[in-house]
Amino acid sequence: MRGRTAIKVALDIAMAAVLVAVMATALVQEAPHEWLGIGLFVLMATHVVFNRKWFVAVFRGRRDALRVVQIIVIVGLVACVIGQVASSLVLSKHAFGFLPALPGAGWARRVHMLCSYWAFVFAFAHAGMHMRTPKGMLPWQVWAVRIVWAGIACFGVISFVQLDLWRYLAGQVQFAFADYGAPLALVAARYASVAVLIAGVFHYVRAGIASLGKTRSQG
Repeated sequence: MRGRTAIKVALDIAMAAVLVAVMATALVQEAPHEWLGIGLFVLMATHVVFNRKWFVAVFRGRRDALRVVQIIVIVGLVACVIGQVASSLVLSKHAFGFLPALPGAGWARRVHMLCSYWAFVFAFAHAGMHMRTPKGMLPWQVWAVRIVWAGIACFGVISFVQLDLWRYLAGQVQFAFADYGAPLALVAARYASVAVLIAGVFHYVRAGIASLGKTRSQG
């Protein structure tokens, strides 16, 4: 693996891990949550710099179905990150505690919550659409990976329900509820399983769209 590629892979792994940590600590550890959020923003900005050619190219050229889905995911993610940053400046008690108190805590809390959960979905959707099967894998290895993913994805479906994520994504929750009795590691595992679920689904969405487009071109 070349140096630049290795750095990009390490960066992507770090972003995924920090994003899960940000979600897991959101309601139980305010200070770590805020500093992790800043770290995540820095990692995302670095990711954009490393992949700036792709981000420019995605808005150019032919708008096929795959390109449209990619653009929707990217635009949605950028909008959510902007909403998170703006609301964080109002809500922060630690990382930006030196700033004068800003008005609008009510709207900032709603915006931050909604943008956080949708950013989580968009981020792992984006990751899933860029996952590829490593070259040289044997068929049995491919199926082993699929079976492992299916097992984690099943746990992800259960976690999605347990975490009540659909209500957060629908903007129905104004004040988030934290299960203080659950170990932080379990909460992180739940979010990680949902992340794997989302990434896997969008990986197969990309593969399905690409396969459909190839079939039409051959027909």
